[in-house]
Amino acid sequence: MSSFEGALVVERQRTLWSGWADLAAEPWRTTLALLALCAVVYLPGVVRLPAVDRTEIIWAETTRDMVARGDWTDPRYGDTVHQYRPIGTFWAQGVSRWIAGDAHDRDIVVYRIPSFLAVTLAVLALFWLGRGLVSPETALVASVLFAVAPLTVLVSQLAIAEGLSLLPATVAMLALARIYSNDEEPIGTVLLFWAAVGVGMLINALLVPILVLATVIALYIFDRDWCWLKRLNPVIGVPIALLIASPWIYVRVHQDGTAFSGLSMREVLAALGGAQDMKLRAFPGTFVLALLLGFIPGTMLIGTAFKRFWAERDQRLQRFLIAWVIGYLIYLELLSSKPGTYMVQTMFPALALGVAIIVTREHGAGKKPEWSGFWIWPTALSALPLALFAAVYLFVGQLPSIPALVLIAVIASLFIWTGQLGREGQLRRWAAVGTAAVGLLGLTLLGVVLPGIDKIWPAQMIARAIAACPKDRAVLVGFREPSGRFLLSIPPERQTPEALAADVTAKRPGLAIVEDRWAKRTNWTLQSKSQDRMPQPTGCVSGYNVMRGCSVHFRIYSPNPAEPCAIPAEFACSEKTAPIGFEKSASCD
Repeated sequence: MSSFEGALVVERQRTLWSGWADLAAEPWRTTLALLALCAVVYLPGVVRLPAVDRTEIIWAETTRDMVARGDWTDPRYGDTVHQYRPIGTFWAQGVSRWIAGDAHDRDIVVYRIPSFLAVTLAVLALFWLGRGLVSPETALVASVLFAVAPLTVLVSQLAIAEGLSLLPATVAMLALARIYSNDEEPIGTVLLFWAAVGVGMLINALLVPILVLATVIALYIFDRDWCWLKRLNPVIGVPIALLIASPWIYVRVHQDGTAFSGLSMREVLAALGGAQDMKLRAFPGTFVLALLLGFIPGTMLIGTAFKRFWAERDQRLQRFLIAWVIGYLIYLELLSSKPGTYMVQTMFPALALGVAIIVTREHGAGKKPEWSGFWIWPTALSALPLALFAAVYLFVGQLPSIPALVLIAVIASLFIWTGQLGREGQLRRWAAVGTAAVGLLGLTLLGVVLPGIDKIWPAQMIARAIAACPKDRAVLVGFREPSGRFLLSIPPERQTPEALAADVTAKRPGLAIVEDRWAKRTNWTLQSKSQDRMPQPTGCVSGYNVMRGCSVHFRIYSPNPAEPCAIPAEFACSEKTAPIGFEKSASCD
C-alpha cells in the first residue's frame, strides 16, 4: 500500500466515527443514554422555568381545581368549561398533583411532570420502534436528533396537551410505518397502533387520527392503492381505539348534556383538531418556518434527505417518511388554526429518521452533502444562538450572568464546529456535536437564561415580595393574567377596585397590590365609598407583562399601614423606575 493510499484509509477511518454504532449495539445501554440525555436537557427547564402565561397555567389551574373539588369528570377554569380539551391531559396532571400532595398544588413542576415523561418516552419509542425500520445506529441518531430539537424541548417543559400527545403520535406513526413497510408485521404492532390512536384521542382530540389520515392520503397519491390498509385490521382496531377514547365523550356529555352542544361547526372542527386554538389563522408558511427553526440541527440535512428520498421513492420507507411530513404539513398550512410551535413536533420523528439515514450512509468521502445547509460559512452559524440570547437580554436591558456568558460562548463555539464538520462530510461527528450544541442551547435558554430574568415573571416577583404578608384577603388590581390566580391564589372576584373598596368599607382590609395604571380608578372607587385614598405603599414590584406587551409597576399596601408586613429590600419603592421592553399603546390589563 502506498503512503497516499494509507493516508486515505486513515482519513476514512477518522471520518467514519464508530461512536454511534458502538452505543447502539447494546439496546439497554442505549436506553439509559437516551434517558440521561433527556434528563439533562429537559429537567433544568422543567424545574426552574416559572409558570408560563397563559395556556400552561390555565391547564394547571384547571387540574388543580378539579382535584381540589374531587370531581375528576368536570374540569373547568373558574366557570369556563373548555369543550375542546379532552380529559386525558387533566387526568395525567391530576395523578401527578395527587401524588405530590396538597402542599405542592400550586407548584408548576408537578403539572409539568407528565409532559416531561411523555416526551422522554416518545424519544425512547423512536429508538425501539425505529429499530424495526432502520439499523440500530440509525435509530439512535434519529432519537437523539428528535430529543434535542428546540420545539421538542419546548413541549417537554410545559404543562400542556401537546407534550403528552407527542408520545401516542410517535408510537402510532412508527407502528403504521412498520405495518406499511412490512407485509408480515405481527398483530402486536397493529394493536399498538390502535391503542396509540385511542390514547392520542383521549389526550388531544383528533390530532393523531388527522396525522394518520393525512399520511394515508399522501401515500395513496404515491401508490394508488388502499389494499395495505387491510393489514390494520380496522374491525378489531377501531373499537379498541374508541373504547380507550370514550371517557372524553363521556365527560363531554356529562358537562354539555349533548357532546359539544352550543359550539358552532367551526368551533367543533377546531375542537376535534386538538387542544390549542388561535383566534386568527396563521400566516401562510408559518408551519414550514416553525418546522425548519424547530428541528435544528437536523434542518441542515432536510434538503439532502428529501432529494435522495425522492429519487428512492420506490422504497416503502422513503415513501412513508415523505408522506408523513408532506401530508400533515399540507393539512396544517391549509386547514389548521393551531399555533405552529405546538403542532409541528409530530413530524419530527419522520424528519429525524430521514436525516439519520443520510448520516449513517456516510462513507468517508469527505464531501459536503448536496442540498444541505452546510453552504453557510461555519462561523456564521454562531450568529443564530448569539442573536437569540442577545435579543433576550437587550429586550429586558439586563446583562447576562457569568455562568450564562460561559454557556453562550460554548454554544456558539459548538455551532461553528458543527458547520465545519458538515462541510467536511463528517456527518456522524456532526450529529454528535450538533446534538451537544442544540441540547445545550435548550438547556441554557429554558433552564438558565429565562428563569434568571425576574422582570418577565411579574407574578413570581409579587409572590416573593409578599411571602411574609397575610394573604387570606389579598386583592390584586391591574393584572388579570392566569398566573395571578395560580401563583398568588387570588381569584378573579378579588381582582377589582370594588373588591378592595368593599373590604375597606367593611373594616376588614387585606393585602392590596395595585398596578399604577389602576391607581386613579382605585382611589376614585374608595372615595365613592367615603373612604380615604390608598396610603403609602409598603413595597413595589416592577416587571414586564409579556402577554400584554407592556411594563407593569405594582405598589403593595399592607392591611395595617402602621405595622406593615416585611417586604424584602429589593422591592423597596423608587421614584424612578426604568421601563422594560417594548411598550404598546393599547390596554395592558
